[in-house]
Amino acid sequence: QFVAEERGLTPAQRGTALHLAMQYLPLDTDTPERAAAELERLVSGGFLTPQQGEAVDPAKIAAFFASPLGRELMASTSLRREFKFSILVPAADYSPQAGAEEQVLLQGVVDCCFETLEGITVVDFKTDRVDRRSVAARAEEYRPQLAAYSRALEEITGKPVIRRCLWFFALDQAVDV
Repeated sequence: QFVAEERGLTPAQRGTALHLAMQYLPLDTDTPERAAAELERLVSGGFLTPQQGEAVDPAKIAAFFASPLGRELMASTSLRREFKFSILVPAADYSPQAGAEEQVLLQGVVDCCFETLEGITVVDFKTDRVDRRSVAARAEEYRPQLAAYSRALEEITGKPVIRRCLWFFALDQAVDV
């Protein structure tokens, strides 16, 4: 913490701060003013350090909640944030030389998922530095991660995952994968 105060947050620490904020913010944080007020509340409540609170741009938060994806999330009656999972899966799915009976433990944390009548939408928040030309290729790199999340959610809930989205804060843009 001392180093962070002296040198500022690293990009990874800034990403962590944004993820923490997204975990705790109320769903009606769709204006920069509301987002700023809620960030202050999170800092005063000890959910974020003052430095983390300063690192999160209220306009980026508001842009997500004001987007079509954010509005769909807010309208959902079943929302989960920071959903932790552990499931056993066949080891051969990840290592072709594994025996048929071998299993591996698949663990992870889904940033956000919500249900509609059709099924589950998985949302993963990204703070990568991307631009309009590189975002599609970068999104493709996350396909295996979202496939693992989808597999776990389908097994745990018994419901289909119908959509997998990345939200790139750098562009205020959703990308389906």
